[in-house]
Amino acid sequence: MKYIFSLAATMLFAFSASASNVELVVESVDNGGVVDGNTYRVYAVLPSSQHSLHAIFADGEHMLNVSTTGSFYQNNLGGYSSLDINENIMDIDEALAFDSWVTVGAENNMNNNLWSVGIDYASFSAGDALEVVDGAWFVVPTDVRAATDANNMVLLMQITTDGTATGTLNFQGRDANGDTWRQYDVTFSSDDAKVFGCTDNEAANYSVDANFDNGSCEFVTDNGPMAALFSLEDASWSVFPNPIFENHFNLQFNSELNLGKTNMILEIIDMAGKVVLSNEISTSEVVGGNRVIVKHSLAAGSYTLTVAHKDFSAGQNIIINK
Repeated sequence: MKYIFSLAATMLFAFSASASNVELVVESVDNGGVVDGNTYRVYAVLPSSQHSLHAIFADGEHMLNVSTTGSFYQNNLGGYSSLDINENIMDIDEALAFDSWVTVGAENNMNNNLWSVGIDYASFSAGDALEVVDGAWFVVPTDVRAATDANNMVLLMQITTDGTATGTLNFQGRDANGDTWRQYDVTFSSDDAKVFGCTDNEAANYSVDANFDNGSCEFVTDNGPMAALFSLEDASWSVFPNPIFENHFNLQFNSELNLGKTNMILEIIDMAGKVVLSNEISTSEVVGGNRVIVKHSLAAGSYTLTVAHKDFSAGQNIIINK
């Protein structure tokens, strides 16, 4: 018998996979007492910024479980996934911000293309455990939500509970070479939750309570405050995915990206040396701290992508397949 996730993986993702080294970290979220219990976010920490994660699954041999010694908070205006979280509705009920849901990378329904196969969420939606023998929630491998943030992390779920939450999860993604990897039976517990924040005591926003540095440190320079001591001169960056199969791709940096008041210039040049796409990228367009989403309508072929900022410029070859 071919299990549901195995069949979906064959059709959508890849036929075989190697192992990877993925860890889970739990963030303690301050819900201000708006709801009963404590709120947590669970992230997968990937080996590098070149890795991506597109599926959380059970395949018959490796089960998936998210449970609590109490119950999970479920808001009537929310749902079992981040697809049901509409920020506009939070003006009606602020408790919606602390609903329990699963996801791949997205914290609400904006630019969210989450899929689910083979999972019955009825028990979870009623506040009880999410137990899966064969099924998955996922995005397609080229979806921008599969890419990591500046800390090489991908958001997997938010849960609010009046008990201790634990889980066992299995993952599938791609590495820097585009090869598929899987990691099985990775566990988490809310007892290990971390307080995210700036842990550098020389930063202007140093938090004495934080025990997990989330890259938010702000430093004061001769030119005033800046989000991070980072410049393109110090950066390594890549295009994800490459080859490019859809009408968008990620320009991803290895650290927090702060452009200041000077826009970054992005150009795509064809094999004849003609500039076929030119964009100015501002700090407000940086997603997840280190990523820029580039939309295009280019024909299939080989191109050179260049980025420039102040006295820095660099280029990489990209391939567009359609």
